[in-house]
Amino acid sequence: MGLLDSMAEATIKTSATGQRLYFPFGMFGRARIVPNEQEENKIKALAKRSAVTGSICGLLLLALKPSVSTVFILIFLGLIVQIFANYIMARKYILSDERMTWAEATRISVRKSDRGSLWVFFGLGVVMTALGVFATFAVFAMKDDLWDKITVLCGVVFFGAGTLFFLWMIRQAGQRE
Repeated sequence: MGLLDSMAEATIKTSATGQRLYFPFGMFGRARIVPNEQEENKIKALAKRSAVTGSICGLLLLALKPSVSTVFILIFLGLIVQIFANYIMARKYILSDERMTWAEATRISVRKSDRGSLWVFFGLGVVMTALGVFATFAVFAMKDDLWDKITVLCGVVFFGAGTLFFLWMIRQAGQRE
């Protein structure tokens, strides 16, 4: 199963009663009952399109190099569009009382993830963390601006935490096999 498939699968789970449940807002909302496999495939297609569109937009932002405020505004607008698209898709399904917990969301992600993809993301995380550490030393050596120092330290923490999360997912995927 590829990366896009595992991301799409992470929004759907089977309840104890055998119903397919769609979590349009992940852990932040209640589930919707998916009536049939055709509707489930539509939901998965939306999740895949959203991931591809978001990736393309992210690459465009990197290429265009807009200001930081513009990036934040565009990310916020992208999230609003995604939330609206999820709402439009989910509103036609019957609301369930079931909610997804953080543990369930990570367990589903691990179960549906390809180990090769996890290793690639782990490797990228190691590279980004190492670059962040290098940038931290460079900034601390050459700049007196506190904001620059805080920014590079936050980058190291962010990518380091992501790297550890992917390492944890690889470990969990190894235990399921």
